[in-house]
Amino acid sequence: MCPTERRVFIEHLQHYVKQSDYPGLDVFICTADPYKEPPMCVVNTALSVMAYDYPPEKLSVYVSDDGGSQLTLFAFIEAARFATHWLPYCRKNKILERCPEAYFRSSPHGLLRPLKLRMRARVENVVKRGSILPDYITNEAESEAFSRWADGFTPRDHPAVVQLVLLEADRDKDITGHTMPNLVYASREKNMNLPHHFKAGALNVLFPQMFYGINKNDTYGAESRQSEIVLIGMDGLVGPTYIGTGCFFRRQVFLDGSSPQLSPDLLVSKSIKSKEVLALAHHVAGCNYENQTRWGSKMGFRYGSLVEDLYTGYRLHCEGWKSIFCNPKRPAFLERRPSISMTFSSPQVCLNLPRGLRPLVFLASISFLGAYGQNCLEFMLSGGSIQRWWNDQRVWMMRGLSSMMFGLVEYLLKTIGISTFGFSVTNKTVGEEQSKRYDQGLFEFGVSSPLLLPMTTAAIINCISFLWGIAQVFTQGRLEGILLQMFLAGFATVNCWPIYEAILLRTDGGKIPVKLTLISIILAWALYLHLR
Repeated sequence: MCPTERRVFIEHLQHYVKQSDYPGLDVFICTADPYKEPPMCVVNTALSVMAYDYPPEKLSVYVSDDGGSQLTLFAFIEAARFATHWLPYCRKNKILERCPEAYFRSSPHGLLRPLKLRMRARVENVVKRGSILPDYITNEAESEAFSRWADGFTPRDHPAVVQLVLLEADRDKDITGHTMPNLVYASREKNMNLPHHFKAGALNVLFPQMFYGINKNDTYGAESRQSEIVLIGMDGLVGPTYIGTGCFFRRQVFLDGSSPQLSPDLLVSKSIKSKEVLALAHHVAGCNYENQTRWGSKMGFRYGSLVEDLYTGYRLHCEGWKSIFCNPKRPAFLERRPSISMTFSSPQVCLNLPRGLRPLVFLASISFLGAYGQNCLEFMLSGGSIQRWWNDQRVWMMRGLSSMMFGLVEYLLKTIGISTFGFSVTNKTVGEEQSKRYDQGLFEFGVSSPLLLPMTTAAIINCISFLWGIAQVFTQGRLEGILLQMFLAGFATVNCWPIYEAILLRTDGGKIPVKLTLISIILAWALYLHLR
C-alpha cells in the first residue's frame, strides 16, 4: 500500500561524522560442517568482510564453528595469513569486489593469485585428507592453537569452549604496517542433555540476499526479487523483518545493559587475548550460561523456532524496534549461487471436477490469473525478465508440493510429540558436472529422495489429464465443461516440462532415477483408481 525505496549517499558521510567516531562493528559468521559448507567458502566470506572500507581497529569478525572442526580452524589460520596481503592489496588498488574467489575469477592475472591458489590448495588438501599435515603448521602460535583446540574437544561427546584470537587489532599488522581487524574463532560448549538452540544459539555465543554466479535465466529462482518487493512494501508499514543475512543491528537490540560486563556501550580497554576477556568469553560460551536468564527470550536472538531470523524479527517489532530496508544499486552483500541439490517438487494436480464445483473453480481461476498478472508486473518493474519470472513462479509451486508440504507434516508430527526437532545443514558443495548442468539451465533431479515423489506423480497426472482433454475434443468435438480444466492441466504440464525432460530425454546424472519414476506411475494409477 505504501512502498518505500531509500537511497544511500555514502559520499556525504564524511561531512557528518569523523572516522574516529565510527561505531565498533562486529560481524558474525556461522558454520557447522566442513563437508557440507566447504571451509574455503566460509573463508572467502570472512576475507571479504575483513577488507571492508572501514577503520580496521573498529572491525571485529567472529567465526562461530558449531562443528568444532580442526579443518575449519586450519582454514582460518591460513586466511589470517593471506589477509595480511589481501587487505593492503584491496586498499592500494581500490578493489570493490573484495571476495578473493569472485575477484580472481574476473581478474585471473591478479598479483596475489598464486598466494590465493596456494591457500586454497592447502585448505582443500586438508579437507580431503580429513587431517592436518604436520608440515602445514609453520610456527609456535599455530601449534598452540591446535593444542588448545584438541584440549577443548576431548572428550568428543561433551566438547568444551574453544576461543582463539587469530588476529588482534592494534597488535597484528599487515605487510604494509597497517593494523589488522580482530579475527576470532569460537566454538561453544555442547552437552547432550541441554538444548543448544541451533543457529540462534550459535549467534548468541558471539556478539536481502543477492547471489553472484547465477545462470542466465536463474533456473532455481535464487535471485529473490519477490523478497525485495515484499521488503520495499513492508518498509512503508512497520518495517521489513529480518531474513537471516545482510542485516545490521544496534547492540541495544540484543543487550539490555542489566549486566555491566555485557552493556552495549561497554568499551574494553584490555587486549582481547587477556585472561579476563577470554575468561568472560568462555563463560558466555558455556552450555550452562543461559540457564535462568533472559537470553533467547528478551535478549539475543530469540529461541523457539528453527527459523530464528524471521522469529527474531517479528519479536523485535512486537517489542517496539523499528527497521528499514536499505537496498543500494550496488549490492552491499553478494552470496555465491545457491547449492543445486534437489530440495523441492511440482505444480498443482488438476483432475476432472464435478459440475457443481465448476463455478468455484472459475472464480479461483480469475483470482489466479489476476494474482499472476500482478506478480509478473512487480517482478518486471523490479528489473527482472519474463524468463526469470517464469522460473521463479515455477520454483515457488515446486516448493509448495515438496519442502513446504513435508515441513508442515514434520511440524505436525513434532507438535503432537511423535518426533523431535532437528536441524540439517544444507549441503553447499557443488560438483563439476552439476555446475555444468546448472550453467546450461538444467534442473538437478539425480537424487532418490521422497521429495521427488509428489513432483513426478503430479507431473504424470497433469500430463495424462491434459492429453485426455485433447482426446475428448477430437473424439467428441466438445469443449464444454472441460476447457477450464484443460487450461489448468495445460498450465501445470508446461511448468512440468523439466520433469518430463528428466524422465524421458536426459541421460546425464541429473535425470530422475528410473525407480522413482516407476513408483510415481504406480501412485498416479492408484490415485486414479481411487477417484474413479
